Amino acid sequence: MHDFDCIIVGAGLAGLAAARELWRAGRRVVVLEGADCVGGRVATDSVEGFRIDRGFQVFNDAYPEGGRQLDLAALQLGRFTAGALVAEGQSLRRVADPWRQPLAAVGALLSGTVGLADAVRTARLRSDAVGRFRAGERGTSLPPPDTVEASDERTTAEELAARGFSPAFIRRFFVPFFGGVFLERSLETAAAVFLFDFAMFALGRASLPAGGMAAIPAQMAGCLPADAIRLNCRVRAVSPGRVELNDGSTLTAPEVIVAAELPAAARLLPTAFCGPWTNRREKSTTLVAFAADRSPLSSPTLVVSGDEAGPIDNLTVPSDVAAGYAPPGAAVICVSVRSGTAGFGDEHLAAAIRGQAAGWFGSQVEGWRHLRTIDIRHALPDESPAARRLRPPSPRLASGLVLCGDFCTAASINGALVSGRRAAEAVLAEA
Repeated sequence: MHDFDCIIVGAGLAGLAAARELWRAGRRVVVLEGADCVGGRVATDSVEGFRIDRGFQVFNDAYPEGGRQLDLAALQLGRFTAGALVAEGQSLRRVADPWRQPLAAVGALLSGTVGLADAVRTARLRSDAVGRFRAGERGTSLPPPDTVEASDERTTAEELAARGFSPAFIRRFFVPFFGGVFLERSLETAAAVFLFDFAMFALGRASLPAGGMAAIPAQMAGCLPADAIRLNCRVRAVSPGRVELNDGSTLTAPEVIVAAELPAAARLLPTAFCGPWTNRREKSTTLVAFAADRSPLSSPTLVVSGDEAGPIDNLTVPSDVAAGYAPPGAAVICVSVRSGTAGFGDEHLAAAIRGQAAGWFGSQVEGWRHLRTIDIRHALPDESPAARRLRPPSPRLASGLVLCGDFCTAASINGALVSGRRAAEAVLAEA
């Protein structure tokens, strides 16, 4: 007799999504997680009464899978203002969504932040991206980016160039904004991913749950029986129908789902089941958090740096966006820094950030107190066209063995949730 109907290795979003689907279908499931909390990379640390998400993370309230799997009202989402502030030198210029903020968009035109031709191209891009997404949802057009496509995809940079955007607007808006989203400023991410994300920003808003991004996996875990998740449970190896733990014990089940991050999944699985997907590169990022007496911003806005010099990629004040991020009368400022800052050292990096931000916000940055620097080695899988072709064609690796994670679909919260659901569907299809 097997211990469970399905064992799931990893309590990130994909693993939790798979567990909930199977439990709702009446299956006996257990989720094994090596860390002391659920969520994987979607985690929030508590530091001196401040809440700090691990890396630049936001939830888009237009994500279709998020709407299917999460109770959005219960998350008490706070929303960023549509658009962004683009920093160049000592100037902060607003790039607004003309559908939500027409006056601000007109102001950007008049100030020269956005040229008329690029404004028209942006409107056409919005229409195309939203139309593609809605057609994909109806199944009448290209599938969403979480589906493996055997195609000659082009990059985001190639897509923007083909649409005629001026190099200046690409450099001043698309590179800093989507460079922060993709964790790479060369815009090598596949155009299909860019168009999906652009549609999500057009239809929805970047949001944060009250108390931090960890509220998302906490809500998902809360829907499972208390004994269905085992924390601090480290796995040594996985094979079809069998999981070996570090303490030497073994669990068996008709099905095993590996929902660990890519490097861990490749390490746990037998070589025979490790395909080209194990060669997919993952991108890293660093986040630096500061405590302050007040926010430097007048609205819950994303600030992206359009300058080549300086460590700042983007800056947010989560306590402006959602409740629970900072104690009363204080603010938490989170800065995502660009690659190439690894050798700075925490205090040197914090000083360099203050120096760059002083040009935008003035002397108030002198009062920013460094709280924590967080390095995330495996933040996002590479989403270049070549890397996407390495994705496994199916969740099922063998009888009794299924794989899921955002590296199987698309590098986003939506992609992770989709992958977990598809893994559960693959298990249920064999019943």
